[in-house]
Amino acid sequence: MLLSLLLTACTDTRVLVGDVRDIWGKPVSDATVVIEGVLERYHSDSAGRFTIDTEAPVIRVMAGKDGYIKDIEMVPAPLEEGDDYNPLAFSLYPTPEEPGFYGIGREDYVHLGARRIRVVGTELKHYAGLQDIAEETLHAGAPATFVFSSTLRASELSRMNLHLSRLDFVDHTRVKGVLGAMDATVNLWVAAEDIAFDLKALPARDAYLITTREPVLAGMYAFHAQDVLNEEDERVLLNLPKEMQVAFPFEVM
Repeated sequence: MLLSLLLTACTDTRVLVGDVRDIWGKPVSDATVVIEGVLERYHSDSAGRFTIDTEAPVIRVMAGKDGYIKDIEMVPAPLEEGDDYNPLAFSLYPTPEEPGFYGIGREDYVHLGARRIRVVGTELKHYAGLQDIAEETLHAGAPATFVFSSTLRASELSRMNLHLSRLDFVDHTRVKGVLGAMDATVNLWVAAEDIAFDLKALPARDAYLITTREPVLAGMYAFHAQDVLNEEDERVLLNLPKEMQVAFPFEVM
């Protein structure tokens, strides 16, 4: 009877293995790994790997470390009784140093700096755009991904009416005025078309993931709130708080 109980206890123990890396594939050592409902904490080794022998049923597992946004993985039940769990792969986003937009480059974040939106035109027609060419660059050929760090709640973020636009440069053009068409020097990067993207909350209080739905082509782009780069009424821009009269441009090469 005692032997039977021991064998039964052994079959209740399953092995959970996995590794913890950052979003560029670099191992994250000494990351904390937690099984939901289990008080004990486990840690990844110098190669980012962990091995856990557990008798508790595993449904959700969290991995995290100071300086990173935690990652949560759902664990499917083993197909056969007594089988070990499938390996887990955690991918941690570094916590941005300050609020803003961070493009995910090939090896690090690319922080998108704010540029003041300028308005040029007449009472009947105006262009809202950017004078400065972005120094921040990302690579073309794949959907672009960004981490947006903000203290806004999800409900407040929806009211922000965030847009991503591809930009064209307008040098000189004719614009409609009260006395007819007139020549004007615009000298601005202005919105040419909107780029569709998806936004979802990361497992952090103030971080969101933005991913374009299609690969981005070479060119200039910018994030802007309230669609101000497309707004035909310049009063909409001028009535916004100063901190919202900006766009966050970047170049794709």
